[in-house]
Amino acid sequence: MNTLANWKKFLLVAVMICFLVPIMTKADIAEADAKSDLIISEAKKLLGYKYRYGGETPKEGFDSSGLIQYAFGQADIHLPRSVNDQSKVGMAVKPADLKPGDILFFKKAGSSGTAPTHAALYIGDGQMIHSTLSKGVIVTNYKKSSYWSGSYIGAKRVAADPETADVAVVQEAEKYLGIPYVFGGSTPSEGFDCSGLVQYVFKQALDIYLPRSAEQQWAVGEKVALQNMKPGDVIYFSNTYKTGISHAGIYAGGGRFIQASRSEKVTISYLSEDYWKSKMTGIRRFNNLMIPKENPIVSEATLYIGEVPYKKSGVSPETGFDTSGFIQYVYQKAAGISLPRYATSQYKAGTKVDKADLKPGDIVFFQSTSLNPAIYIGNGQVVHVTLTNGVTITNMNTSTYWKDKYAGSIRVQ
Repeated sequence: MNTLANWKKFLLVAVMICFLVPIMTKADIAEADAKSDLIISEAKKLLGYKYRYGGETPKEGFDSSGLIQYAFGQADIHLPRSVNDQSKVGMAVKPADLKPGDILFFKKAGSSGTAPTHAALYIGDGQMIHSTLSKGVIVTNYKKSSYWSGSYIGAKRVAADPETADVAVVQEAEKYLGIPYVFGGSTPSEGFDCSGLVQYVFKQALDIYLPRSAEQQWAVGEKVALQNMKPGDVIYFSNTYKTGISHAGIYAGGGRFIQASRSEKVTISYLSEDYWKSKMTGIRRFNNLMIPKENPIVSEATLYIGEVPYKKSGVSPETGFDTSGFIQYVYQKAAGISLPRYATSQYKAGTKVDKADLKPGDIVFFQSTSLNPAIYIGNGQVVHVTLTNGVTITNMNTSTYWKDKYAGSIRVQ
C-alpha cells in the first residue's frame, strides 16, 4: 500500500521526532525533577513484587519494561511497552551525567550485539530498581555488579510527556485515556474499540460523523502523505487482528498517537514502536466530512441525529419519526415545502437527479423492504431514519447494508 520511498520518509520523520530535545526553562527543570522524585517513589513501593513475563501491573507482577512503563505512568508520562521501544524515546545520557529518574538499558549478558533486553530505573549512587527473573523487583548497584556493568549499553532521560497538540480532536481524545477496550464499544460508558473511539471523538470535537468500522473510515477519508501528517489526522494499520485495514489511532503530535488498544485500554503509543511501524498503512483526514450547516435542509435534519427514535407512523420529534415522516417534517420546517406523506409519492414530487450530481438537501431513496428516503448532506453521507438507530447518519458509499440499495434521487425546489 505504501511505497518503499514513503516508508523511508516515515522512518526518517519518526527518528527525528524521537530525538528532538526541547530547550528547558528553570520551571521545566523543576517540574522534571519533581516527576523524577515521584517516579522513584512509586517504583520503591513495588520492591518485592514478583517477576512476570508480560507483567505490567502490581496485581500481576512485572517484567523489566512493564515496571518502567508503570512507574512513569504514575507521573503521567506514557512510555512504549517493550524495552527496545523504550530505548528509542527521550534524550541519550552519558554515564557521567546520569541523574535519578533516568532509564538504564542492558543487553543480554555475553551477547556481542547491542540490542537492549532489560531496562531499569536509576535512583542514584550507581543503584537501580528493576525487575529480575530470579528475584522480582529489587535494588541493584549495577556499577558494583560485573554482570550488570558488563551488560550496560546506555541510558535515556524522559523528563516529561511530550505535550499533545492543541487541536480539538486530540484534546477530546485525551479525555478518554484509561477507558477500557471493549470490542464493539463506541462510548465512554461501555468502553471503546479503535474505530469506535475515532468515531466518537470526531463527533464530539467537530460534529463530524464517521463510519463505524476502520476500513469504512479509511475509505471515506482524504489521503494524506506521511510527510504532511498533522495532529488530529487518523493513522490506519493493517493485518493486526485480521487481514486488511484493522486498526486506527489519532495522531497526537510528537511521534505519538492515541488509540484504543486491544491489549489494554485507551492509551498513548509511539509510532517508533516496532510493531506499529510494521503495521502502519497510511493516514486519513476528515475535514471534507464537515456538515454544511449553511444549507437549511441539512441544518434542520442534523438536529435530530441520535436524539429522535424510530416510531411507526411518527411525524414529529416529540413522538418520533418513521422514514418518510422525517423527510416530510424537515422540508416543512426548514423550507416551508409540503411533501407527500409516503416515500413512493415523495419520489415523484421532485426532479430526478443523477447520483453523481447530488447536492446537500437532495432526497435519496433506497430500496430495502420498502422505499426508504434520506436527506443527502454531502460527501456520500445521508441523514435518515432506521428502525434500530432512529435519526442517524450513514455513508451510503461504504455502508455494507445501504451501498447496494440506492434506488434514485430527486431535487425539490
